Amino acid sequence: MFFNISLISLFPLVKKDHTFYVAILCLFFLFGLISLRWLPPIKICGYKVKTVDMFSDIEKEKKPLSTTAIPKVKPKVEISCPKGQTCIEDYKENISALSNFFKSLQDIKVGKKVRIAFFGDSFIEGDVMCGDFRDLLQEKFGGEGVGIVPMTSAVSQFRQTIKEDYKGFKSYDLVHNAKEKLPYPPFGYCSIPGENNYANFYSTKFSLRTQKFSEIRILYQSNKEINVNINANNFTQNILLPQAYNIQTQKIELGSTEKVKLSFSPNAGTYLYGISFEGGQGIYVDNFSLRGNSGTALLTSKKEMHQALNQIQDYSLVILQYGINAMNAETTNWDWYIRIMNKVIQEIKELYPQSDILLLGIPDRSHKVNGEYKTMTTVTKMIEVQRTIAAENKIAFWNVYQAMGGENSMVEFVKAKPSKANLDYTHLNFLGGKEVANLLYKSLIFDYEKHKTQ
Repeated sequence: MFFNISLISLFPLVKKDHTFYVAILCLFFLFGLISLRWLPPIKICGYKVKTVDMFSDIEKEKKPLSTTAIPKVKPKVEISCPKGQTCIEDYKENISALSNFFKSLQDIKVGKKVRIAFFGDSFIEGDVMCGDFRDLLQEKFGGEGVGIVPMTSAVSQFRQTIKEDYKGFKSYDLVHNAKEKLPYPPFGYCSIPGENNYANFYSTKFSLRTQKFSEIRILYQSNKEINVNINANNFTQNILLPQAYNIQTQKIELGSTEKVKLSFSPNAGTYLYGISFEGGQGIYVDNFSLRGNSGTALLTSKKEMHQALNQIQDYSLVILQYGINAMNAETTNWDWYIRIMNKVIQEIKELYPQSDILLLGIPDRSHKVNGEYKTMTTVTKMIEVQRTIAAENKIAFWNVYQAMGGENSMVEFVKAKPSKANLDYTHLNFLGGKEVANLLYKSLIFDYEKHKTQ
């Protein structure tokens, strides 16, 4: 009422004709929408709200001018690389950057378990890509089970390689709860058991190697003993986990079951990190995806936690899949990322001395330009940055962007029937993840077979 009276007092000559007021209001509204394009991106409850730009479909793409001088590193690929295959680029001199990992694969024949730590962000969340990569390796080298699974997970029902439901835990992670001074493990997840807690884990039909549970290991830390109730195959057992002031494990034989239920005595000083599902000799790939992580969270976990995890797992290979959260279409400064990732890799070399390192380049990523989706111009810059990081640290590098098909390949993945990527033009779905996993596996085995003949 007040608003109408105010407008009428401003325009007395036309107070009986509301068309004029409507036109004025529309102009104000249009001006407001246009002005939104100059507002900086904001975050609400931790989620980034995209900038609204009414002219994004018609204006030309802006090419950001990089403020970082990136040394041009020529892709180092062997002449023997098959045509059409994206081979692993090896920047170690005189010896393969993956030689320790390849040697460990030979030890499987004598009963050894070979382990891979696959650190990444939401690109491999829910075991997308990683699940198929693991299954291919286990099909060739043996092993069954998905490895370490966080005690609780927001994507537990989305994941296809194992299912979970749970209740009664307070859950934290290194990216979204960094202010909580908790003893986070390197993979960043931590759960505290409350009253009436339980966690049910279910096998799936994803593959022959995910249909049964035969052995689990509980990863934890606690200021006092923990009583654990375990129900599997309609048989209940109670065990007591000893006090532990760093990451510790407890192995439990289950026989063969499709479901296991775990309950823990409530205690604010107990930190449950995850359950490892495995069985027999072979290869195991732990999916350590953490949404929103650019790789820097690996430096937040204390060195003692890294050392404890490595002592337990004895990783032969560490795969790093990061970069998506460190860039966007406007990124121009790469110095900080080069500096941080160099530090991350040097710390991994120090704390996982027996492990080889494979750095994955970012996938294709698209945004809307002139009304259609195209590859961000900064994607190839990030890949140059990642290749430089690999070369400076003398580690292996695999170009996911090239393996997908290069420029605008994400658009093709989205358009495929059935679709192989999500409508955010950034993340693959399970079908697309399977395709990229096959390509990575093929490149890794190509190098492995070549190594065996040397």
